[in-house]
Amino acid sequence: MSTSSIADPGQPPRRGRPRKLTDDAQKARILEAAMTAFITRGFARTTMADVAASAGMSKRDLYRHFPEKSALFGAVIRARRHLILGLPRPEGEDLPPLDMLCCIFRLDLDTREAEERDALLNLLARESLLFPELNALLYEGGIIRSRELLMDWIAAEIARGRLPDCDPGCLAGLLMDVVFGALLPRRKRKEKPDRQRQSEEIRTRLAIVLRGIGADPAT
Repeated sequence: MSTSSIADPGQPPRRGRPRKLTDDAQKARILEAAMTAFITRGFARTTMADVAASAGMSKRDLYRHFPEKSALFGAVIRARRHLILGLPRPEGEDLPPLDMLCCIFRLDLDTREAEERDALLNLLARESLLFPELNALLYEGGIIRSRELLMDWIAAEIARGRLPDCDPGCLAGLLMDVVFGALLPRRKRKEKPDRQRQSEEIRTRLAIVLRGIGADPAT
């Protein structure tokens, strides 16, 4: 055996090549970096090079997964849309209407998730006004179908006799205005919101709407 093949115990072992990330792991890292970039810099000022650098990978790998920035933006929203609306619901779910709506509008999120949800809503509101083409991408591409999913749920609950007969589109729009109006106030907050108080206020708003259409919130 050659002496050159015996490792020197006084030297640290040589490191091999770093383990290559799987495609799923790469995508997850890209989406995390992109979410942060879009929120802090906005769509226009964020570059694909910024995202690649933040994700710690080459632009070639980034473009392999996402060929353009608008596609990356859509993927970021798609990956987190469950934070905005908890739909569709599991089959056979049998909660009172008020509790069901609280689940649908994600009043169950912890503080970190709620902060991410708020950031996502603000991002959508801001960028969709500045870039109408993004709005078209999100809605026409089916990435955001919040109102349609809520309408489907309302129609199913009416068919089950759990909600009074009403226009699902009008009720869906009303519920979204009621909830998102509380989550996205017109005046910018100076302090972080009191999450418990915010959830209680939204729950009260939802109960008022249910009573207004003739539904019992608790049964």
